[in-house]
Amino acid sequence: KIVTLNTDSTMSFVSEQPTDYAGNDSFFGGNPPLDVSIGYIVVLGFGAAFSLFTTALVYMEKCFSGEAVMTSEKFNTAGRTVKTGLTASVIVSQWTWAATLLQFSNVAWQYGVSGPF
Repeated sequence: KIVTLNTDSTMSFVSEQPTDYAGNDSFFGGNPPLDVSIGYIVVLGFGAAFSLFTTALVYMEKCFSGEAVMTSEKFNTAGRTVKTGLTASVIVSQWTWAATLLQFSNVAWQYGVSGPF
């Protein structure tokens, strides 16, 4: 069912949303499905778990690889083992990502938050 919502005389929006939900702030009727503390537990719990996992991997690499010395230069340059192809692909992906974000914000400004999706 397609409904045309006129907000003023110059703009109209076409929506497939049921008219029962038109103008509501929340799909859940203003009551969040989970408590805020659950959100903090999930975010901080996953952060702590991934931090411990990464620390364990670095420790195991240090013990089993034979190269116990890790300097900031070796960390930042990946031991100078990154080849030209990977470096070029990273640069291209960063440029593409920046252009995508700029276009995304432009479309969002023009058509509203749901425009880019």
